[in-house]
Amino acid sequence: MKKRIIILLAIILSLALFAGCAKQPTGSGDKGTEPGDGKKKPVIGVSLFYRSDEFYIDIENMMKVKAEELGVDLVIQDANTNVNVQLQQFEDFIQMKVDAIVFSPCDPAACVAAVQSAVAAGIPVFTYDGVMEDKTGITSGMYNDFRADGNALGEWTKEYITKNLDGKAKVAILDFPASPIVCGLRADGFAEIIETLPGVEIVARQDGAASRTGGMAAMENILTSNNNEIDLVFAINYESGAGAAAAIEAAKAKTVVTCVAWGEEALKRLEADDPILKAYMLGNPADQAEILKVAKDHLDGKQVAAETYYKYLIVDRENLESKIDWKAIIDLRK
Repeated sequence: MKKRIIILLAIILSLALFAGCAKQPTGSGDKGTEPGDGKKKPVIGVSLFYRSDEFYIDIENMMKVKAEELGVDLVIQDANTNVNVQLQQFEDFIQMKVDAIVFSPCDPAACVAAVQSAVAAGIPVFTYDGVMEDKTGITSGMYNDFRADGNALGEWTKEYITKNLDGKAKVAILDFPASPIVCGLRADGFAEIIETLPGVEIVARQDGAASRTGGMAAMENILTSNNNEIDLVFAINYESGAGAAAAIEAAKAKTVVTCVAWGEEALKRLEADDPILKAYMLGNPADQAEILKVAKDHLDGKQVAAETYYKYLIVDRENLESKIDWKAIIDLRK
């Protein structure tokens, strides 16, 4: 009888220990069961283009917010613009057996083989903020129509010139020829609209080097060549736009700037009704994070589009606050 009691107690103790172990929660990124529902939490490997820019920092933060909302775990790696690093990250994700891979390609050609390896391992691949040279194997991509965005800012500029300059203006463009697909198409789209205005002339299209020093130098040359009589400038990014603004201020010219922008400094200047910086083609980091929703839908067995397009916002002092809660996004950095 004593032996039976001892055996029975041992069995009860074993069952209690097993139950206690089974209730232990899994950590972030672990493909174990989620506490309380018994379901596996999907794990998505994310390869970032880089973390060296405010826009990309905020994309990462918005991805974390989106992942929490969707109930997925993220394993986030920074490729830092190095394609070899990104290829290694693909290998790591494959070894980890993640459920999906989301990445911004550092090299549209060199990453093709990595995508094929992931697909061969049964892992769907999704892209954002970049276009692959060969989209074979990409389950879905989130893209931006650069020319259409340029058109949209051109329309804002058309209205501004009509309303404030009696339909007549001399316009300059600070381009970045090293980026013909992104910056070049945006500049082309802007120019397409401006060229339809009978009283408006594009007097210069120069390389602003996508930097403050480059933008300032190019703007100085344009102002000098045109006796400071430039009414409006479009710059392909905020850095060259800010450089142009510095040159305009130094020359005491009556020129305003529109540009592609994101960042705390840029947004605060627009909010404060800067006398030179008047409108932005604004990328919303939250839009980029929506690629996680596409990936989750696919993992849930839903049909997803091969391509999804998003638009940059055209913002000025009047509509900034209604278009985007930019302060909440920037606060996530803290």
